[in-house]
Amino acid sequence: MKKISIFLMLLIVSCNKNDCTTNEKIRKIETDKIIETFLEDKYFKNNKDAYAVCISFKKLKINTESLYAEPTKKAQIIKLPPRLPKILENTKVYIEMLTNANLKGKKIFKPKDSINFIEQNNCFFKYTLPKNIAGRIKTISASEIENATDYVIFSIPIFSEDNKKAYLEMDCYSKELPYGQSVYLEKKDNIWKVIDTKTIWVKCQG
Repeated sequence: MKKISIFLMLLIVSCNKNDCTTNEKIRKIETDKIIETFLEDKYFKNNKDAYAVCISFKKLKINTESLYAEPTKKAQIIKLPPRLPKILENTKVYIEMLTNANLKGKKIFKPKDSINFIEQNNCFFKYTLPKNIAGRIKTISASEIENATDYVIFSIPIFSEDNKKAYLEMDCYSKELPYGQSVYLEKKDNIWKVIDTKTIWVKCQG
């Protein structure tokens, strides 16, 4: 009986791991398609030489501590480590931002997607632009961005359970007006389309 229980536990762990791996492969393919969508956008076509796209994407971390609740841990004064390149800094996104996101009064994501969002914290840690896409645009590596300007960093998309909707962030570090946007996408007839965007930060000069 004990051997059977151990076998079942290993089987469950193995299945979960495979689900993550399989989904990760699918989502990397879908990320390629999403970037193709951006390249076809009029704005990117007109500015493909003005902005370099970072070949490495940043990882978004789902924060499940309520946006409206007081932090459970008291703030502490600590010595900060050396600042990492922006691309290596995980960005937190509150789960409420995703579950409450709506378009014309209709929720973008389904309630069941919320569990899947959290699971993605432990999957799909790294994405690099494939050569067939990178060769068509101006690019910049993560090691070059620390003192650079006029470049764009995308985040690895967060997908719905059925991989037909996605959320990502686009940070544009321009000389004139750096800003960040949240981007919501939907896949219809095997084509990704941007359905909504919101400005999430702007760095004013002075």
